Formats: sequence, structure tokens, C-alpha cells
Amino acid sequence: MSNDNVNKLFAQFKNKYVSVDLRGDYRTEGTVIAIDNYLNLVLENENGLETIKGGNIIFISLKED
Repeated sequence: MSNDNVNKLFAQFKNKYVSVDLRGDYRTEGTVIAIDNYLNLVLENENGLETIKGGNIIFISLKED
């Protein structure tokens, strides 16, 4: 999916280091590799690649590298 098809508000997170709060009191961090209009994320972090389903996301915040 090209960036032209992704909501511009979501696209601002691509290639940025973020903290993601998820349902179940879980939090993860990493660099956003991919994001789509459903807010599904692929993060790269110290554990490798992590896929996060958009429906589980409560909050995303930009972090300093």
C-alpha cells in the first residue's frame, strides 16, 4: 500500500520511534515500518519485527530516539 492511500494522520508515524499502549495493560515501543488505514502497525524493535492489530491500540505517542 502506498503512502498516497494511507490517512495522512497515520502516515506521520512512518519511520518514527513510537510508544504504543495496547489493551490488556501492554505497552511496546519501536520504529514504525508500516501502517495502514486500519491502524495496523509493523514495528521494528530489539525483538525484531512486531505486528500489531489496530483494534488493540489504545494510544500511540512519538518518542525521542
